[in-house]
Formats: sequence, structure tokens, C-alpha cells
Amino acid sequence: MSARSDKRPLVSILTPSYNQAEWLSDNLHSVACQTYPNVEHVVMDGGSTDSSVGILEAAGDSVTWRSEPDEGQSHAINKAFRASSGEIIGWINSDDAYFDCSVIEDVVSLFEAHPEVDVVYGHCAQTTAAGGLIQILWAPPFSSELLRTTNVISQPATFVRRRVLSDPMLDESFHFTMDYELWLRLEARGARFERIGRIAAIDRHQAERKSSTILDVHASDSQRLAGTYDTRFGPQGDRTRTRFYLRQRVAGALLIPRVRPPLAFSHPPDLRRGLLRRQLLTRRSRWPEEYR
Repeated sequence: MSARSDKRPLVSILTPSYNQAEWLSDNLHSVACQTYPNVEHVVMDGGSTDSSVGILEAAGDSVTWRSEPDEGQSHAINKAFRASSGEIIGWINSDDAYFDCSVIEDVVSLFEAHPEVDVVYGHCAQTTAAGGLIQILWAPPFSSELLRTTNVISQPATFVRRRVLSDPMLDESFHFTMDYELWLRLEARGARFERIGRIAAIDRHQAERKSSTILDVHASDSQRLAGTYDTRFGPQGDRTRTRFYLRQRVAGALLIPRVRPPLAFSHPPDLRRGLLRRQLLTRRSRWPEEYR
């Protein structure tokens, strides 16, 4: 990580971690390699019993971390937020990573050029557990109406000014849609959102991720969001969601030429093999087993 500079805002990257040593090194490297000079990485490990603690110890001064039992992902993020001091906050889970080493530089430049903007979010690449690309999750220009119909903002590709965040940063009663609740809460309070036109992060599709293990919690959380923020998860939003997902597929295909090394995460050499077909033609429910 580059030497600190007091002339530009400090960026704090928050990472919750628990027994994900398989991907933690990728996560740490993707932050440490950033060209932006003012970054602190705060990792809250929930008392991992795998080799995560050894990886964190080996990271040295590039990471501030603790390993102790917690009450879940939202609690870990809130602890990391309290331990951080950056003006700009990023949140990247231990199994995810930034896309390349200039992400934070580009994000801070946008914030500096637009002081009225509170939240910057980018496109996101969904990958396999081993880093192979499944599809590009294109992010649309911000729309309050669309946000209330589906979560169009990828959490690892998002950065927020501290000035619009409260303590606790996340509502710990949410265990699946805590990021979506945060976007809706910030929008309801008048925060300004801006898309950055680049792929900012990866979202790793691995067997232990929440979307594979606690779908019942997702349903419960979604019902609560509908009651608080007037979200449209029912049939009234089906047409809007369908149009968005089709547009996301096509627009994501146009981003594929931007996928080229060097990248900040480990990946197979044939990174783009079959990507266009999956982007445009393959339904998620029909992904080959290696993409689950």
C-alpha cells in the first residue's frame, strides 16, 4: 500500500470475515495493491478456526484487525466502522475483492470532482469460487423508483461518505438485506447517489454465500423492507424487474471488452472463456455446477 498523504481523504475499507481463509488473501491483496495513497483496511474476524488469523498476522501493518466472536456480519461491520476513521467508507466481504488496483483512485477522484455526491457505486463482476467470470452485473444510473423495485447496487462496488452514515452503520436486525436496507435508508434521508462507469469489484458466487444458505432469511428481511420503505417486491414490480434484468444482461455484455489483466484477484488464465454466452443466454438456474 502506498505511503499516506494528508492532502487527500482517508478511505476506510471494512471487511467482516469468518472461516474464509480460501479467499481472504485475495481480499487483502486487492486492497493493499491500490494505487490511491490514503487507505486503511479494517478486518473484523469472528473468531475463525481455519487459517484466517495466520493470514491476517502475515499481512503486517497493512491491515488493522481483531479476531473475536461476534453476533454476525452486520455486527462485524459495525465494529469495523467504529474502529475506522476514514472520510470515505468501502465495505468488501472477505470472499470478495476489488476488480483492479486503481478502483479507489478512480472513486476518490469522482468524490473530489463532485462534493455533493454521498454514495458512489460501480459495476460488479460475479465470479466462481476460483475467480472465473460468470457474468458482469451492470449498474444503472441511479433511480429511486428502480431502487425500490430491486437492489441494483452491488455492495462490494459501493463507497459512502462518512458524513451520511450513523453509528451503528448497519441495522443488526437484518442478516441478509442489510446492504439494501442501508441504500434505502440513505436515499430516504436525501443522500446523493452517483454511478461510476467502471467495474469496481467482484462478487464471489461460492457455496457458503448467503444466497445459497439462508434464502428464508432473505424473504423475511424483504418483507420488513417493504413495510418500512415501500419497496415493490410483489407482482406490481415484476415488469420493471424483468426489463431491468434484460437491460443488465445486454449492457453487461458491452463491458466485457474492459475485462483484461492486470486484475487485483486470482483468476484462471482463460478468464473470459464462455462469458458472452453466459452473459446473454444462460439463465442463472441453469448455470453449470461449477458456477454454483
